[in-house]
Amino acid sequence: MTLTKNTEILRAEVAAHIKADALVRGSYWKPGKNAVGGQGCFISCLTHSNDPTPAFERFGLPVAVLRIAENIFEALPAAEGRAFFAALPDAVGRDGKDLSRVHWGFLAAELRALPQKTDAAEAVIDPVIDGMDLLFSGQQWAAAYAAYAAAYAAADAADARLRQRDTLLALIAAA
Repeated sequence: MTLTKNTEILRAEVAAHIKADALVRGSYWKPGKNAVGGQGCFISCLTHSNDPTPAFERFGLPVAVLRIAENIFEALPAAEGRAFFAALPDAVGRDGKDLSRVHWGFLAAELRALPQKTDAAEAVIDPVIDGMDLLFSGQQWAAAYAAYAAAYAAADAADARLRQRDTLLALIAAA
């Protein structure tokens, strides 16, 4: 387990990148002549590269959390993306936090937020949410339970592929 560290340095670097207007969407780190030496996306402003590993090593920010943050950042309007990046140090708050399970909580929350689902879809998704909740809380997701959920997910995916196949063939035939 790696705990958050160097939070004050993180706070200073995020502020410096915001002040230098170095945060841009759609681009990994590009060297430049501004106060921070270039510009780039969420991850690259923390690492000056396209690799999130240095941010994990330097600040204790898990790679999975950084990848999720990067994805959210890229989808936000520019001003909201900057505000999201600027909010990171305050969310981390202090040295010594264990963020290693945050991605499980995030994924469970996203599954809960899916639009209205059919009973069949809920029967597949709900056990996955339960498993992610267990992982987020630091408990084990039993292998049998995971296999059960995976089997239902695979069956649902197979049904979707068959439906997609039939739809495409019907559209081709009708053209």
